[in-house]
Amino acid sequence: MLPTAGLDLSGLTSSSVDSDYAVDGFHHRHTVESGRIVEIARAFCDGGYHLEMMTCEDRRADLEAMRLVYTFGRFDLVDRHLVFVDLVPEIPGAEAPSMTGVFPAADWYEREVYDMYGVRFSGHPDLKRILLPDDADFHALLKDFGRIEDAPEEESGERDEGQGA
Repeated sequence: MLPTAGLDLSGLTSSSVDSDYAVDGFHHRHTVESGRIVEIARAFCDGGYHLEMMTCEDRRADLEAMRLVYTFGRFDLVDRHLVFVDLVPEIPGAEAPSMTGVFPAADWYEREVYDMYGVRFSGHPDLKRILLPDDADFHALLKDFGRIEDAPEEESGERDEGQGA
């Protein structure tokens, strides 16, 4: 395993593997249980790393999970880490602990994931929508949102007056 600038993730990850930075831009890949994400965040912060970004993947079809994806890096040396956290796939229902207490910048990332995917973050100081209207009753980046096969069929010959010929 490559050196990680004094970073010790012993006992915090479910799995950790080295990665080829020239191929995918990361030196290390880790899988973490959702209950340990704050501990992982603290270890990265204490090791001099910053949270580069956080997002979500709707992996209900292939992994039966909603997957949180975090990247951590350093400014003083190139040592990038990719962290995966798989959550129960129920929407609503998927939930993870908030890491805003460790990385305040996680605030908007977590709000965006909540808004677009419906994943909740326990302990978040102000979990509310950030992009969609407050009264939106959907999560736009879920794979089953807005599927064309679920759209009501138009009756033949009827057109909206505003549509061109």
